[in-house]
Amino acid sequence: MKPILNQQVLLKATALVLIASFIFNISYAQKEQQEAGKKPVMVQLSFYKNAEQSRTVVAVASAKNDSGKLVFVVGIKVNFYVLQPTGASFLANAFTDEGGKAIVLLPKIIQTDTSGLKVAARIENDNVYENAEEAGMVKDARLALSLAEEDTSRIITATVTEKQLSGEEKPVANVEVIFGIQRLFGIMPFSDEATVTTDDNGMASFNFPKKIEGDESGNIVLVARITDDEVYGNVEATAKSKWGVPLAVEKNPFPRALWEPKAPILLMVVFSIIFGGIWFTYSIVIYQITKIEKKTVT
Repeated sequence: MKPILNQQVLLKATALVLIASFIFNISYAQKEQQEAGKKPVMVQLSFYKNAEQSRTVVAVASAKNDSGKLVFVVGIKVNFYVLQPTGASFLANAFTDEGGKAIVLLPKIIQTDTSGLKVAARIENDNVYENAEEAGMVKDARLALSLAEEDTSRIITATVTEKQLSGEEKPVANVEVIFGIQRLFGIMPFSDEATVTTDDNGMASFNFPKKIEGDESGNIVLVARITDDEVYGNVEATAKSKWGVPLAVEKNPFPRALWEPKAPILLMVVFSIIFGGIWFTYSIVIYQITKIEKKTVT
C-alpha cells in the first residue's frame, strides 16, 4: 500500500508543479505582451532656484504621437528620488501638466554638499508608457545682486558663490549671468550683450541702459539669471530700484471720441434729440388712435 500512496503523492505534487508553472508562464507572457504594447517615453530633468531661495526639480515628459511627432505627455505620474551612496530615497511625486512638466519642491532640510545633490525622476508601472528614468546632479549656488552709481553710470553687479562644508562662501568663476528686467509677461533681457561671465571673484557687472521705463515713480525690478548651467542649473536673483524713467500718465486716458468708449457730448445730444423725437411721434400716434377708438365707442 505504501508504494501506491507514495506514487499518488508524487503524481499530485508533479501536477501541482506543472499547473503552477503553466500559470506563471501565462502571467509572464501576458506581462511581456503588455510591456511590448507600451509606448516609449522620454524624461528631461532640470533644477531651479528662485529669488526667494526656493529650489525645485522639474521633469519634462515627452513621447512620439501616432504621426511620429514629439509631444508633451500630460497627466502621467513622475516619482522623484534623492540618490545617495546608500541607495535611493523617495522624495515626492507629481503629475505632468499641459506642458509635460512635473514639479516638486526640494525641502530645505535637504542640503547640497560640495559634491552636489543627485536626483532621479522615474516613470514607473504606467499603463500606457514604458518605464523611464533621468538622473541629474546639481550644486547649490547663491546669486546676489548689488547696485551702484558711478558718475553718470549705473552698474549692476551679480556675485555667484558656492557654500562650502565649513560654511564659507566660495566665489565661482566662468559662470554666465544674464541681466534683464521684470515685465508683465516675463523677464526681458536688456540686450544681446546682457550676458556676462563671472571673473575669479565670482562677479559679473553690467552697465544699466538709459531710458528704461518704470512705473509712475520710476520703480523697476532688475533680474540676474543663471540659465541651464551644467553644474548649478537655473538660479535667479532680483533687486528693486528707481532707475527707471517715470511713466507719463495721461490726464484723460479715456477721451470722448468716436473711436473711444466715451462718445462726444454733441453726438450724444444729437442722438438723444433724434430718438426723443421718434418716441414723441409714437406717443402722439398712440394717443390719437386711443382718442379715435373712444369716439367710435360713444
